[in-house]
Amino acid sequence: MPTRRPWGGELACLGGVLLLWIAVWAARLEGPIDLRWDASTYYVLGTSLAEGKGYRLLNEPGEIQAVQYPPLLPAFVAVHQHWLGTSEYLTVASALRRSYFVLSGLYLLAAYVLVRGFLPPPLALVATAGTGLSFYSFLYPSDSLYAELPFALLAMLFLLCLRRSVGPAYSVAAGLLAAAAYLLRTAGIALLAVWVADSLLRRRFRQAAIRTAAAALPVLAWQTYTARVSGSAAYQQPAYPYQRAPYYYSNVGYGENSWLVDPFQPELGRTSPGNLAARVGRNLLVMPRSIGESAGMAIASGPYVLDKAFGGLSVAAPPRERVLGATGVCLALLGGGVLIGALLLWRRGEWRLPLYFCASLALISLTPWPSQFWRYLAPLTPLSYLFLLVALEGVARGLARRGGPWRTAGAFVATMPLAALLLAQTVIAAGFLRGRPPISYYIADGTERTARLLTYEPAWHALDPAFEYIRRHAGPSDVVATSVPHLAFLRTGKRAVLPPLEADSATAARYLDAVPATYLVLDELGSPDISERYAAPVVAHRPADWRLVYTTPGTGVRVYERVR
Repeated sequence: MPTRRPWGGELACLGGVLLLWIAVWAARLEGPIDLRWDASTYYVLGTSLAEGKGYRLLNEPGEIQAVQYPPLLPAFVAVHQHWLGTSEYLTVASALRRSYFVLSGLYLLAAYVLVRGFLPPPLALVATAGTGLSFYSFLYPSDSLYAELPFALLAMLFLLCLRRSVGPAYSVAAGLLAAAAYLLRTAGIALLAVWVADSLLRRRFRQAAIRTAAAALPVLAWQTYTARVSGSAAYQQPAYPYQRAPYYYSNVGYGENSWLVDPFQPELGRTSPGNLAARVGRNLLVMPRSIGESAGMAIASGPYVLDKAFGGLSVAAPPRERVLGATGVCLALLGGGVLIGALLLWRRGEWRLPLYFCASLALISLTPWPSQFWRYLAPLTPLSYLFLLVALEGVARGLARRGGPWRTAGAFVATMPLAALLLAQTVIAAGFLRGRPPISYYIADGTERTARLLTYEPAWHALDPAFEYIRRHAGPSDVVATSVPHLAFLRTGKRAVLPPLEADSATAARYLDAVPATYLVLDELGSPDISERYAAPVVAHRPADWRLVYTTPGTGVRVYERVR
């Protein structure tokens, strides 16, 4: 019957989304979620909420109030801790992994439904597959306690509601979703702006005024809280000199930190208005390539994919530098195609998605972290694939109208770039899923337990026994200085701080004295190179003050204890 065929195709594509979700999760359902970097900060803040202490960084001396991260993801962590009746991170982080499994499935489904509103089922499945196979946009964010995955889900649901906002229910739902997204990441202000712009562009000015007032509520609530904390006596009189320094990213507001030329090299000073304009210009120039990397694959993965392609063949692979250059060009072209597709969709009158996309790019261009663009762009990936498919479809139709061999060329342009990209993504995803490296955890009696994460380089694994040494030997009032203080707090149970990012070793040593830091951990994490650039010179400057007490065998990870 005529009605069965469309439904059969739709169900088959939905089944493809389900299979993709299961395939990328089957090997990684067990064990704790990744708690490195920002993830550990979210966890610490969630523990503070669960324990009824307010919104505080428990790792810090004085348990200071937090002003950097909006509270919704920490509240999500707190709910898990209440539900499980414990804040023990191995137990809670394992439950959080299962929650992210569910959230990721809902995200892929929402992405499919959104793209399906513009494209037929097979192409919507292609866009969803590209999203689900992307390491930067899906695999890594779903393996880590980052805000990107839940934010992306809320953004997809917001856009779905906005496109259907013919009645008040969808309009209100869109506003609530945008507000929730803002309380996950302040980048959610782009969603709030689009919600208001939707009314303005449709010349519904009374509705726009109401939406403006409603959109201001979450922004004012968070900004009022941060202003109150920043103006408090406790903030102005920190427990140690650099506790609220602009470079201490987790302890100050996002704006204060991002006004530095380079937050991980604060000696370069603050950004001037002219330098800010130059920063935006530089960031916009690399944006197409960054879009390609976030949606597709990292430039550094190019040699790996080519090695797999040439494996078993007698043909020599091209030089690595040439492969990296070619990969960068291809990804920049991919990003350019995305931007062209956004413009084409806008010209068709479908301006909501391109407007949100462009507003997000504008916000990202203000930040001083181009190396993190893949992360900021991750929630936009379904839109990137939608726009790319629209652009490729437009090129194919234009060529097909010329007839003859041009029709074949159009079909090639429409299919081969995406086919090659999906194949490369599959190779990369399979490599990560098969080769998940081990991580060591230690329970209360010191017994080692191992699990696996999607990424966990040897430099990270070398920190596991170092933190365990501190947990066993440190006193209750001891403080640890390390590049990863929030993770160290979870691993050791001791207060932990960032080493002072001071170019002058004498100043850095004096600041560590003021904490006072009992242990200093030197790691091999490299970027952002806090350990070697700022912590190691302190030991070299005053070697009599520090005693080497532990070295992870076969590595350069060292633990120094202050000579008492």
